[in-house]
Amino acid sequence: MILALLLVLGTWWLWRMKTPGLGRYDLLLAWGIKIVASLVLLWIYTYYYGWNSLTADPNVFMKESAMLAAVAGESFPDYLRFLFGFETTEMVHHYLSETSHWSAGDLNVINDSRNVIRINSLLHFISGGYPILHFFTFSFLSLLGMRELYLAFYFRTSYSPRWFWLGLVLLPSVLFWTSSMLKEPLLIVGMCLLLHGFLGKLTTKARTWRIILGFLLMLLFKPYVLICLIPAVLFYLVTRHVFKGKIVWSLVGCFSFVAVLLLVLPGKRSQMTDYLTRKQYDFINIGRGGLHAYADTCFFYFTPDQFQYIEFRPDSTVYLKRPLMAKQVTMGRAAPFKDVYLYPNKKRWFNYYETQGCKSNIVVTPIESSFTQLLLNIPEAFVNAAFRPFFGDPGGFLKYPALVETLLLFTWFFLQFRFWRNVPHEQRLVFVSLLIFAVMLFVLIGWTTPVLGAIVRYRIPAYLALFLAGMLLHHPKRMHHE
Repeated sequence: MILALLLVLGTWWLWRMKTPGLGRYDLLLAWGIKIVASLVLLWIYTYYYGWNSLTADPNVFMKESAMLAAVAGESFPDYLRFLFGFETTEMVHHYLSETSHWSAGDLNVINDSRNVIRINSLLHFISGGYPILHFFTFSFLSLLGMRELYLAFYFRTSYSPRWFWLGLVLLPSVLFWTSSMLKEPLLIVGMCLLLHGFLGKLTTKARTWRIILGFLLMLLFKPYVLICLIPAVLFYLVTRHVFKGKIVWSLVGCFSFVAVLLLVLPGKRSQMTDYLTRKQYDFINIGRGGLHAYADTCFFYFTPDQFQYIEFRPDSTVYLKRPLMAKQVTMGRAAPFKDVYLYPNKKRWFNYYETQGCKSNIVVTPIESSFTQLLLNIPEAFVNAAFRPFFGDPGGFLKYPALVETLLLFTWFFLQFRFWRNVPHEQRLVFVSLLIFAVMLFVLIGWTTPVLGAIVRYRIPAYLALFLAGMLLHHPKRMHHE
């Protein structure tokens, strides 16, 4: 009943919306496509990856958001404290001691996993724990975000508004992941609002609330994407207002400014390098599999081939059967992690995280806290994040749709350059700004992520930016707008 009401309300809402260049049925068709995408994604996580039950991240977020929603039944004031981030460690131990995603590690200033759990916990009050309602709700919100992005760009391309709208909706990886109940739908909503706020034809009031809300959503859901978008927005603003539209001089000036900052702030440079080293190290361990054992003040990491020498007990504690060489990771710090020789422990260690590894794991060059190595890794990072998986790469059947999307997107994108001479100057500035964002995000993802399945999911904002940039290039003849 609730699901039917949601579908009716969503249809009614879209039917009432007036969108320049589109008819009402264009929005309803997109809503139907999003519903199908949500059902396909739900099927994949229930039957392809699971055995008649939801699995992986959607399953964890559903379970942990249900635990959080249950707090309201025991103490509504405590639930509100969790909802707005005022919970204490004691409250977490009391209510959420069995969760894993609620605590995403010791290096995150903003725990975006908690924010996903918070939003889904609110939906639990009306969903009754059925994941399909969560999928549809997030999918509908992402569709509204796509409409915001359409309004920011439809008058900037020579493609017809309807074809541009269908392209936005049907971009495969974006369609797939924004039809989930994970971080991506709300992240994309934030990105769409922010871009419309800066680039759309809006009143001051309409521009302001979109920029504020978009900024908050991107900050709360995958803030590293916002970190890549801010320099692109600043470049756009600086080029327009300081360099008077001179793109090349602006690029030289901005690049020189960043280079000087890195030279005169060696402490910040080292801090950034250590942070990325730790992120890469943690992801390498996840990709190849292993055990992170919590031992009061640190973690010990063991590789899967060492599991035979470790006793795993039902109470989630672990004990060494024989001396082993392991990695010690200091809590609360990006570095150092070091080799340690451990003897069988009498005091219990906790099984904090255990995995057999990922099928789509690839080898990446370790950064090892070297800024020089970080710079040398840029080409590898860019290629891995932008173009992989390749035909010979590891992974299951789902790597092939990603491979085809990459091939088609980049082929189409580069073909669009044949119209470069016809592109108005303002459009070139927006194009370069989008390209800066996409390249920065590709490199950041490639620096730290050795799992192709994760790369395909993380790079969707960059692919969306490339699609928009390609649309801006399509000018068979010079366009004039009022």
